[in-house]
Amino acid sequence: GDGSSGGGTVSIAAGAGSTGVGGDLTLSSGLSSSISGGTISLVVGDSVSTNGGDINLTSGLSTGGLGGNIYLEAGAGTSSGSVYFVDPASSSNFGVISDSTFDFSGQSSVSMSSTGTVQLSASTTMSFTATNGISMGDSNVSGFEKGSQTVGHIVPGELILNTMSGKITSESTDLAASDTDTITLYNSRVSASSLVMVNPSSDGGCMPFVHKAEPAPGYVTIKVTNMAATACTSAYTLSFWVVN
Repeated sequence: GDGSSGGGTVSIAAGAGSTGVGGDLTLSSGLSSSISGGTISLVVGDSVSTNGGDINLTSGLSTGGLGGNIYLEAGAGTSSGSVYFVDPASSSNFGVISDSTFDFSGQSSVSMSSTGTVQLSASTTMSFTATNGISMGDSNVSGFEKGSQTVGHIVPGELILNTMSGKITSESTDLAASDTDTITLYNSRVSASSLVMVNPSSDGGCMPFVHKAEPAPGYVTIKVTNMAATACTSAYTLSFWVVN
């Protein structure tokens, strides 16, 4: 009921159990064979001077096992239902969670933060898109896929390294002045439209110059010429980076 200082209270409770399972509480609405099923609404009181009432969902405490869970289960149908978040001012949906969607595009900005680690994972592909670009927030970015391999580890003049970046050690250790090494890097990350950047990372006592890094489906052809007046005295190394 209403009151001049405080509204009335309605309590619905299930029984406690001292040794077994406590009582259950079920709220259910009617089934319909042709139109929408019945609705259950939980509405708390408004306030004209202080805060509006709260709805608290609290699962059970356990002193010897796991605490109780809270499940929000949308209905099954020709397509599964969703959980919607509604703007109290406009009554429009600003967010939805379903079995295939986590969509808060109704908001101008959404923040997700943690005092520790936030981990996002996907079993196949993860995509990030933004109309005005993606900012890393001037932060250290690490964990790029990388590897290393020596030319000729299986076939002379060739190597296999299926990573987005890496270090290549030359097969030759005494590349003569003005001579050219032709290296074929087989890499499953590379397509004909990839951008592949290759640079010397150690010179092997000479002056290796990369004048070709041509991508093709599944491999890159790299040409390196010794621009020094003398031969290399050891193997040189190259660093590469693939951009798709």
